[in-house]
Amino acid sequence: MDSELTGRKVKVSRNLRKLADEGLARIEKIVGRGANAHVILSSQKHAEIAEVTVNARHHTVVGVAEAPELTVALKIALEKAEKQALRRKKSLLEKKRQGKSINSVLPALAAGEEMSQGAPEKKTAPANGKAAGLHVVSTPQSMASRSMTLEEAVKEAESGNRDVFVFRDLAGDVKVLHCAGDGIVRLIEVS
Repeated sequence: MDSELTGRKVKVSRNLRKLADEGLARIEKIVGRGANAHVILSSQKHAEIAEVTVNARHHTVVGVAEAPELTVALKIALEKAEKQALRRKKSLLEKKRQGKSINSVLPALAAGEEMSQGAPEKKTAPANGKAAGLHVVSTPQSMASRSMTLEEAVKEAESGNRDVFVFRDLAGDVKVLHCAGDGIVRLIEVS
């Protein structure tokens, strides 16, 4: 990362430069290569101020801190900038990974329909107003530990009150049972 340190009424020592480089290296791991940074260290009457600005490809991260000592102010400013970069990266990943919900895909797959790769499906917000994401929870109870026939798998899925049950048939093929609330059991063959 290209970095520039500026001292206003402050002499930039090796310790300050080393501290800034270490913090900027952590931020570079988050925002990626190609970013540049500008660190401004200044002194006023009773306070030392550190300002860290990182210009990445699509956004700018700024951390400003004021403390009695310059090293403390620089550490706090770097922490603030790092937290901003992490929040930004997290929000970008969440936006990128939104897809069709599992509830809309399973019935269509069970019916043998092909899913289109067109425009993404709109998601509706739940009644509590919070955005709902897709949460995948792996439980050993939803998977069979041994090969079984279709009839055995249906009995096992119904006895355990499971919505989804994964098993291998006697030929070794992976199959998924989807038990709908209306008593219908759909078989999904995984190829």
